[in-house]
Amino acid sequence: MQKIRLAVVDDHEKFRKAITRLIHFESDMEVVLQAENGEHLLELLKIKAVDLILMDIRMPKMDGFMASEKVKKLYPNIKIIAFSQYDLEANIIEMNIRGVKSFVGKEDEPRELFKAIRTVINGGVYMTDRSAEIVQRYLLNISKIHNQSTVDLCEKEKTLLKMLVQGLTSRQIGEKLSKSHRTIDDMRNQLYLKFNVNCKEQLIALATKWNLA
Repeated sequence: MQKIRLAVVDDHEKFRKAITRLIHFESDMEVVLQAENGEHLLELLKIKAVDLILMDIRMPKMDGFMASEKVKKLYPNIKIIAFSQYDLEANIIEMNIRGVKSFVGKEDEPRELFKAIRTVINGGVYMTDRSAEIVQRYLLNISKIHNQSTVDLCEKEKTLLKMLVQGLTSRQIGEKLSKSHRTIDDMRNQLYLKFNVNCKEQLIALATKWNLA
């Protein structure tokens, strides 16, 4: 029996190794590639073939959003499962919008991960109950959000939105607010979720239309 060849992409080495050890005991799957970010993954994929990628989302150099887009373009036959945390719902929505329809949380039991791998490798889509609830709630709110003339924002979100409209990058905004660019990216993704958009241009267009910035 040919084993399912897996890649584990996560910027925490201890976590990568822990997941690899767990998967080692599954007779039908094996980890053949470990990468610390999306950039590293793409380099390794040039020399090592895999069937499915367990993709973290928040990583330095190249995050899971960009890495997933590039993998889907360069290697359309490779399956992807977003394997991250539930702490930022916008990340789940963003991956879903970008075509990654399967999600497992790092907090979930290993059996949930193994079930997801087998389901996805056979052409299915797998979402945990929690991730499915997040996506369903998002979809139910789409029409409401688009019909609103305003969105409730805290002061930090208003400041971030104003800077985005001004054309500042995440790194530039981070320097002004004394926060890391990854934190700014997370805040921006939360705005995407609130406004029901999937890119900065759409966010700026709605903010300008509703005179929010």
